[in-house]
Amino acid sequence: MRELLTAKETAKILHINTTSLYRTVDFFDSRDDDEWDLIEGDHFEFVKGGDPAFRPRRFTEEGVEALAQYYEKEKKISLLNSVLDALFQRRMRRKKMLVSRRITQEFIEAIPPPEIRGELAFVQRKTTINILQTNGKGLNNSEARLFDAGSLDGQEGLELDVHFAIDENDKKTWSQKGIASIAVDMSRNSRISKARKAWMDAVGDVVEDCFTAEVKRISAAPLRIDKVIAAAKQSAGQRCQVSGKRKTRTSQIQLHGHHLFDKATRPDLAELHENILVIEGNIHSEFHSWKKKESCEPKDFLDFLSEVRLDLVDPVNKAAAKRYNKLVARLTKLQKNYEGNHLKYR
Repeated sequence: MRELLTAKETAKILHINTTSLYRTVDFFDSRDDDEWDLIEGDHFEFVKGGDPAFRPRRFTEEGVEALAQYYEKEKKISLLNSVLDALFQRRMRRKKMLVSRRITQEFIEAIPPPEIRGELAFVQRKTTINILQTNGKGLNNSEARLFDAGSLDGQEGLELDVHFAIDENDKKTWSQKGIASIAVDMSRNSRISKARKAWMDAVGDVVEDCFTAEVKRISAAPLRIDKVIAAAKQSAGQRCQVSGKRKTRTSQIQLHGHHLFDKATRPDLAELHENILVIEGNIHSEFHSWKKKESCEPKDFLDFLSEVRLDLVDPVNKAAAKRYNKLVARLTKLQKNYEGNHLKYR
């Protein structure tokens, strides 16, 4: 599920106000034959409800980049030479932010996940298409051009295990170097609108840096998660937050850090302190045996307590009842705040 940018967030990125933003959007809508076009579903979506003529919009990363390049290229705003370098730096930061946002989202949702080989990450065809915001035909045409030419205007040629790889199903997967080459080729040689070209230019410029940053983040994730779990145990006073039992010198119980939203389907929450529940190892194992290999959410743990381990909830014991009520409130809030709301998309 894609997390789109609100009009307010879009205007902030573009350094304009929302009135100017919608004025430009209305201009785009009024000229069907113009090369600058915003396509519903690709560049924006309408927010449900309200007057159809004035419905607010949410924008994709591609839509924001198209608007940015329109302002830079078509408005022909005069700038002093002294600020050109600052403008370039701001432009690159914007591109990296938008492309990185898309890559993070695609990495989280990729099935199977990216294959990391050193500093390179190889992604499936579907993920490649989503990052480029193209279609199968566009990717096929670009791929054919690059392989037929061997190289593109001085660019390095496509090299196996560098730009692309072959997976166990004999399908091509693409690295950041391969995606950059495709983006440059499509920008130069595909018959696409200026709005689509703007996104291809952005991907070609920064996708390698964005992939490298994402690979480093993923590679360092296990260590960061261990630190978050250790901090959660310390915050809980080395005590199980379900049974209330505490780890001491004489009571060496095993405490685990349970991810309420599981790591596999919600890696964006894997390092979130409030997503870690400190519990006894035997309770943790029993929960996952009950849940089997399915993904889990906070509501599942509450169901487990009520259906399987109701013995852990003693309504007569005031301390136990208080602990349980606190746990229910915490898990219910976590479920509400993050169900369908991907933290790292924002």
